[in-house]
Amino acid sequence: MIVQLDNIKKSFDQLKVINGVSLEVEKGQVLVIVGPSGSGKSTLLRVINALEPIDSGQVIVNGVNVHSPGIDIYRLRSEVGMVFQNFNLFPHFTALDNVAIGLRVVKKLPMKRCREAASVRLADVGLADRSHHYPSQLSGGQQQRVAIARALAMEPKVMLFDEPTSALDPELVGEVLEVMRKLAEKGMTMLVVTHEMGFAKEVGHQLIFMDEGMIIEKGEPAEVFNNPQQNRAREFFRMIL
Repeated sequence: MIVQLDNIKKSFDQLKVINGVSLEVEKGQVLVIVGPSGSGKSTLLRVINALEPIDSGQVIVNGVNVHSPGIDIYRLRSEVGMVFQNFNLFPHFTALDNVAIGLRVVKKLPMKRCREAASVRLADVGLADRSHHYPSQLSGGQQQRVAIARALAMEPKVMLFDEPTSALDPELVGEVLEVMRKLAEKGMTMLVVTHEMGFAKEVGHQLIFMDEGMIIEKGEPAEVFNNPQQNRAREFFRMIL
């Protein structure tokens, strides 16, 4: 297993956000995470790459306990790429330099090599002709593809996507999902929080449904969509499908 969570618990003050979650993700697998707002989906991703501490349990990524004392956080973040809802690009950097900066800061590579690698990754997401554009000159979909290229430049073992299309206009969603489909086809291990159920059914190998910080449904996407066992999941899918 490349990602393993064992009885993870996480609270903010008195609010239990993750309440005893255990799961395993195999190398090359696409795990889709769905559920209502406030169910703990985004926090679950954030504990996997140690953006949030945990109260108890274990998170193992590629054989490393990511919440152990003395963990090399830079190495972890290079191996576990994350793409957020709102791009998080530097507005005063070009697309090329937004992708190159992580390589420069984390891997300490010469800037020339950083930019060469960044050019390759921008081409991978279909933005070779936008490398010298600033974020303000790019559409939302293009900005999100730059953010994906930035994460890929670190050559991660796992990619985390936290509702990567939720901030986009509907006509721009498809271009980001297409990049993610191609990553899945190449065997990238991915954990994806999304409301794009067509993508979940088409690309996901496994799907979990979360509510109140717990996994209450788990299985192949079509199986969970078509035959949910819990009333809360049935109600959720009836509203959105």
